[in-house]
Amino acid sequence: MIRKFFIVFIGMIAIVLINSQQHKSHRPTPVFRERITQLTLPNNATAIRENIIDNFSCENRIYGYYADIDNECQIFHVCLPQNRGSIRWSFICPAETVFNQETFVCTRVNNSIPCEESEQYYILNEEFGKEDEPENPEDATYDPLDIDNELPVTPFYPRDLRARRKPVTSQNKNRHSVSLDN
Repeated sequence: MIRKFFIVFIGMIAIVLINSQQHKSHRPTPVFRERITQLTLPNNATAIRENIIDNFSCENRIYGYYADIDNECQIFHVCLPQNRGSIRWSFICPAETVFNQETFVCTRVNNSIPCEESEQYYILNEEFGKEDEPENPEDATYDPLDIDNELPVTPFYPRDLRARRKPVTSQNKNRHSVSLDN
């Protein structure tokens, strides 16, 4: 009886494994979409700007944020160069604001540089990722390569804390209690 059960059990496992292998071989090969070339703005972008022009290109641009002058700086793009071409993400500023190329944020028009001057500020994108060098090397507060600059580290283990803590007894109980009668 056990032998029949064992043979039936092994047979069922074999059928399940064969079926799962067949399903894997019939799976469709994924089709990858080509690069998205149009603007990827929210659906309600035309509520902020009716006539959106899609002429901006990230080709031959370094990584950075770029005001779209054709759209009066209400739209800006983030460009990321790749080995072949570049990737562009597009964003629209909230109503009554424009992208300020000088500060890389959306601001009110009267707080921003004139949109038509934005292109001369594209060079500010070269500053992304750079760290300010101290004017005087002696002013540097931390040198990670200087071994004398490291602080000694004492390992902490919670069980050490329990070992150091004195148990509350009837003699020291009053020292640890808090009186609320004031």
